Amino acid sequence: MLAQFTWQEFWLAILLLTSLWYSGIILCYYRKEFNLFFNKGSNPKELLPHRWADQVEEPTQKHEEHQGLLGASKPPVGASTVSMGQISFGQDENAKSEQLGLIPDVLQELKEIFSILEKEDGNKQDFFNMMEMVRAKYGQIGSNPRIVQINQFISEHASFHLSKEELENLWD
Repeated sequence: MLAQFTWQEFWLAILLLTSLWYSGIILCYYRKEFNLFFNKGSNPKELLPHRWADQVEEPTQKHEEHQGLLGASKPPVGASTVSMGQISFGQDENAKSEQLGLIPDVLQELKEIFSILEKEDGNKQDFFNMMEMVRAKYGQIGSNPRIVQINQFISEHASFHLSKEELENLWD
């Protein structure tokens, strides 16, 4: 039975059936886009004029987003709107100052010093010379209550031994 059809007839049938299928899909699901494509110059609002359109005012929206037919929703009791900077998750007030400020800056300087000492095989005297610049830059760090943690960081990352007296005199 299939021997009665030529390749030309087969391809013609495939072309016709495919074009019918996609035409149906376009007309069913993409009707608005199809109409806009062929009516490029005309505005869809102008196609159906209403005699009462002059008497109706257009709503003015103060907000950028659409409020819907019922208006804006009321937030639950106790909820408030805050900016991103005001959001925190279970941290106390001092946690933010610990992340930003003097201590993290000093620790970053110390990391850079230890990196330089490691690259250039620096010794204890080179460390003390570099620490004079840090002490000059951050002079008020000696009276900080977290100086013990900074000294502990120094003793853990130093490639040489520092006595307790040397660490205490480091910031004076």
